[in-house]
Amino acid sequence: MQSDQSPGKKLRNLLASGETILLPGCADPLSARIFERMGFKALSVGGWMSGANMATPEPLLSLSEQVAMARRVARAVNIPVRADAHTGFGEPMHIMRTVREFEDAGVAAIHLEDQVFPKRASYHRGLEHVCELDEFLRRIEYALKARRDDNFMIVARTDSGNAYNGSWKEAARRVRAVRAMGIEMALPHVRTRAEIEQFRQEFPDNDMVLSIAGYFNGLTPEQFRAYGFQVISYPLATVIAQMAGTIKDFRALRSSGRLSMDANRVREIREEIEAAQEFEQSLKIERATVEPDGTDDLAGSAVRAAGAETRTNP
Repeated sequence: MQSDQSPGKKLRNLLASGETILLPGCADPLSARIFERMGFKALSVGGWMSGANMATPEPLLSLSEQVAMARRVARAVNIPVRADAHTGFGEPMHIMRTVREFEDAGVAAIHLEDQVFPKRASYHRGLEHVCELDEFLRRIEYALKARRDDNFMIVARTDSGNAYNGSWKEAARRVRAVRAMGIEMALPHVRTRAEIEQFRQEFPDNDMVLSIAGYFNGLTPEQFRAYGFQVISYPLATVIAQMAGTIKDFRALRSSGRLSMDANRVREIREEIEAAQEFEQSLKIERATVEPDGTDDLAGSAVRAAGAETRTNP
């Protein structure tokens, strides 16, 4: 059922509930639908995952490419979507267009970061460069001016804690500066528990929503929340899990001539995919309109075909 609330309003209501919000990384409508069916209440379209799905390094993504991915995800679900808007893709006038393109795509929020523009691939190997504070604040200023729906959220991300010539004191300074401009959610980019603790030592404040990327093995949502983070995104996990399964199965096919997933598991996953596609609704319409009486054997045929394709014994 569609809601008359804007995507941003849905996200704000979710935040106001006080619950810890988990954002699975998502770059396609199928994953989005499945996450929604699993009970997740919001999604994240991250830049690294978008680039991975296009076999392109994240810094080479264009605004149009990132917006297109976010639009496909947002249209597939009735839960709010937060998208990675990188550095805003340029100067203030470009940033204003960026905001409006994502608004038109139906997302609830974007995050803007203080990395240098054009972005550099070295960021993914730990060599980070950020712009001056004044430039970052100008990005945020024009992003806020560009909004046509005040509920559309601008999330400020700072990479200054780990940046070349940066510090966690500087990260805290930048978060306080954007909060003073009216930003309600900040995303300090941290990679380890020690970095979380360094940031929180410099920024013990609890008067805005804090978000974090959940890179850390072994840390639970409850542990992240104990550090003050209400919104936890998982921007890499989905595509890595997808590729892990694909690589495993097709390595098995190359080495043994058989896929490693058994027929029962294939059937189970196929049923989940078809539920996300709302496949039964299509069958129902066909039965009511174009299928003659007594020929209702489509589902059985599909299951038999799947079993024949994935049979593990010769």
